[in-house]
Amino acid sequence: MRRGIFLIFLMTILALAGCRAEKYGLGIDSGTPVVKVKDIILRPADFVGRSVTLEGRIISQCQVNGCWFFLSDGTGYIFINLKPNNFALPPRMGKKARVTGIVSADQQGYQIIARGVEIK
Repeated sequence: MRRGIFLIFLMTILALAGCRAEKYGLGIDSGTPVVKVKDIILRPADFVGRSVTLEGRIISQCQVNGCWFFLSDGTGYIFINLKPNNFALPPRMGKKARVTGIVSADQQGYQIIARGVEIK
């Protein structure tokens, strides 16, 4: 009986530990609007200079020091720049990610200057 209760307790703890998200930088700001990449591309004047949150998958990542990655949300992809706020990500290719940051124009289009990233 005790062994059964202990096993259930242990399995619950392990399941809950696996649900925690990894947080980098300042984390996700719940007060920022969640937008799609296509919204930024189609209506840049509405977003450049503003803080937003994006959700998607990491499709490419800096292999040297993890200072950038590309995020795809099914409507497009966008460059996520971690370097300006001095944080990096370990390799997380293919993982789901949430990013809060400032939309900025660059030579290739638009990017997010990330303030926080959460990996699930």
